[in-house]
Amino acid sequence: PDPAPAPAQAGLDFVKPMPPYATCVDELIKKGGLTHMTFARALRILSGPVREPYLSGSLIDVDRDVSNKFGQNTQQLVEPERFPNSFVRGASSLYLRAGVHVESAGGASDVAGNTAGPAVMKGTHLHVFVEPVVPQGGINFGGPITLRVVENEGQCREFVKPLPGDGSRADWGPIFLHAKPVTTQKEQTVASGAIESAPSGPKSPSSGDNAPEGAGAGSGASVFTSGALLHGLGYQALELIRLTNRTPLLWVSIDPHHMFDGRVSVFQPDCCLAEKIFHDGEAISQVESIRALAERPHRIQGATKVKTIFDVDVATLSVRVLGDCLRGSATLQRDLPHTPAVRIQAALAIAQWQNNKAPESTEVVGGESWVGLDLLLQYFKERWISRDTVMPIHYTRTVCKRSKSKNRGAEDDGDELSALGEYIYLDSMTEPAERTSLIEVAEAVQIEEDEEYRVRSAVITAIASIRAKDGMTPPRVISFLENILSSGDGSTSGRVVVPLNEDELIRRKRLRRTIDQDEKGDDDVADSTDGTDEIMDAPFVSANAFADSLLALCHVNVRPARLDDSVAGAPQIRSDTSKHPILPLMALCHRWLEWDLYREDVRLEAEAEAMTGVGGGCYSTVSACAIAALSSLALLRQSTTDASSAQVPPAEEIKHEGISPSKRKAHHDHHTKSEEAASARYYAEIFDSRPVRADATRAAAAQAVACICCAADRLNDNNSESLGLLTALEFLLDRIQDPMTSPGLRLSLSELMMDASTGKVCSMQRAAIIGGRNDLCTSASRFTQGPLGASHGGDNGGAILMAVSEETYPAANAVNDGARQGLRLIHRAGRDTSSSDRTVVRVAKFATNLWRTINGEASPSCENSSAAGVCSQEGHLRCSLLALWQWVFPKPSIAVLRVQSWTALEGTPRYIEL
Repeated sequence: PDPAPAPAQAGLDFVKPMPPYATCVDELIKKGGLTHMTFARALRILSGPVREPYLSGSLIDVDRDVSNKFGQNTQQLVEPERFPNSFVRGASSLYLRAGVHVESAGGASDVAGNTAGPAVMKGTHLHVFVEPVVPQGGINFGGPITLRVVENEGQCREFVKPLPGDGSRADWGPIFLHAKPVTTQKEQTVASGAIESAPSGPKSPSSGDNAPEGAGAGSGASVFTSGALLHGLGYQALELIRLTNRTPLLWVSIDPHHMFDGRVSVFQPDCCLAEKIFHDGEAISQVESIRALAERPHRIQGATKVKTIFDVDVATLSVRVLGDCLRGSATLQRDLPHTPAVRIQAALAIAQWQNNKAPESTEVVGGESWVGLDLLLQYFKERWISRDTVMPIHYTRTVCKRSKSKNRGAEDDGDELSALGEYIYLDSMTEPAERTSLIEVAEAVQIEEDEEYRVRSAVITAIASIRAKDGMTPPRVISFLENILSSGDGSTSGRVVVPLNEDELIRRKRLRRTIDQDEKGDDDVADSTDGTDEIMDAPFVSANAFADSLLALCHVNVRPARLDDSVAGAPQIRSDTSKHPILPLMALCHRWLEWDLYREDVRLEAEAEAMTGVGGGCYSTVSACAIAALSSLALLRQSTTDASSAQVPPAEEIKHEGISPSKRKAHHDHHTKSEEAASARYYAEIFDSRPVRADATRAAAAQAVACICCAADRLNDNNSESLGLLTALEFLLDRIQDPMTSPGLRLSLSELMMDASTGKVCSMQRAAIIGGRNDLCTSASRFTQGPLGASHGGDNGGAILMAVSEETYPAANAVNDGARQGLRLIHRAGRDTSSSDRTVVRVAKFATNLWRTINGEASPSCENSSAAGVCSQEGHLRCSLLALWQWVFPKPSIAVLRVQSWTALEGTPRYIEL
């Protein structure tokens, strides 16, 4: 046979160009509405230098659909389409995969452990393999790109390497490494305990004779102290992971200046990623390394026989590095902890690592099976728990500035405060006398924002997201969440953090400072009291932080114990419904929801009297998250027990009642709280209560109604009608037509209708994640990607996923199953005799009402028939409902046609009844 042809190279003939994209820019230019120069200049200014190749139209496309006679896919180049079509196609960015490999110059790979002495290490060289990933119909990016190689002893070099224009793989090497290795073979062997020798390397003062008993290398006891999870010899995780690196390489970065618009994924050992986290000063590089440690932890390079370093399992070094980052270990480039944004990603990455390395079930305990969970719980215990009490959240920190003259005098007198620098945080002093003295001698007292509460919320979310391999939540996580919800939000105990006498001292100090500045005519107003006293006296609101704790309950997955009721010859196993593990969480969530609704009623009544016009948007997140959590837990309880699901209420029973759940009398005394939380009527009352509640609360209530109605049909057989989705759509459309509904809430309800019809996984959390929050980027990312990010994999609660398994998210699976059955009923209503005439009439009335609403007509229940409809002046709402119509009724509605064929029966009792 003929040899296989070589892959296409740059410079070969181009194939036939692809059809250009249809754009309206050319028509605008032809009609004189826009000049080509103005349009190109506007795009160049908006795009910046990164997208200059798009504007020039010089990008080369790759067509992978061509096969040769050997059945192989070949890469043929496609002629550039020129501007503006290349700019339109530029939506696909660069995705480059790279691998790093270090070997000796003699050919013996360092992975095999054959490195000898310094003579061999001088010849060590680096290979970097890169390969672009070109999606179907995407664009291949070529040209020069920067490669940064950071070696030991502070050597940093940058190379300009070419990216092939045909999308093929490239080898950037060899690159010789001239520095000394980070760790020698002897040091690594000693650290592993393979030979008896004194350990070398940095130690804390607690090592040696003062080290705790059983903490030495090779001892049978745990090398970590039981109280703080700290290494017995004083090592940090970064120092331990350095002992696994027997090469001069610290880390490799590709495109460090971010000139390419896309993502570069570099596969390098864990020791290189750890060095990058604590050495590289760019936050984006730190976050990428953190995610890489959690996603793809590699075995150490050059030490295949080494399993432990100072009694620490090598497989857990990566998560311990993340734990040091979370706990605030100082970075080596600025001697300060990482920023809260980076530490948030470290907390989520620890949970992701734990899920990847989790044991088979929650019954596995001991050892290092739950080391990631231990690190997260230890951080929370250090920062937020004192004497078994969860401390309240504080949003500010007091900084005392000491004068330079006093600092110099203090050094001469041997003052211990001089070692702390010019600026000292007041909470760093533990003794009350020291804090009072620091306030008195301070030249200025300043107040700054403390963003530690953001890390606290991320840690709670990460702990709630931890699962075993069987998809179950560990019991320790349930106990932790119960403790958090029982402790409250701490808004009424702020003085626990700042004592009253210190608050008064700070106020007096700032007042004296202001008077001195006025007398001297000083323009320095760094610690001016304008508005500060009011801020210090105002009670802080921890609504968002506590709402995140409630929202974390949506990620819990537990099942009750199984009881064996078998008798002779009749085996029978059932679930213990009376002792479900989530019942305490449901009770706590129900109490917080009722309490927050009561506080909202009080605020609304006060606003009705004062008429200030100031809204309560900062409070609305608690009720929304509590509703989402309570409905999710109720569905989880139904899905994991043998109890029958709630029946779908008739549409007329969830109409407007106007009764607030916080004020209504107990007319459902025969129902328990758990049964009440699983009823759609309970959430419909929250939506329809008067006075009108916040939009986020009402949207969450409507979402809960839709989920409960859909989940009620999950166990229906072929002989019963699944009316849950139809009831939910009727409820949402009726509230859209309500004149008391705001335009923003109408759009949210239309999105909820689309979520219910398509069966998205995260539709159960849309309102709680996005509603009432100002950080749209973070909210949208969590909604689409899930709590731990897109790289976590499947079944993580992201809206991008269209299906989940029953083992991981049984509540979402129940909603999806019921929604699919309801959508099938709407599609097939009227086609055959599987649907009753009454159901056909309901589907036809819903379709007619939806179509008339899209056309701008008023609601049928509106008294004034000549009034304009809600879509008459709302283009966004009309487009959203039209998209819903095209999805639910892709073809003419058979139910409407069948009802129209019944005109011959008009006036008969049967027709009137229907």
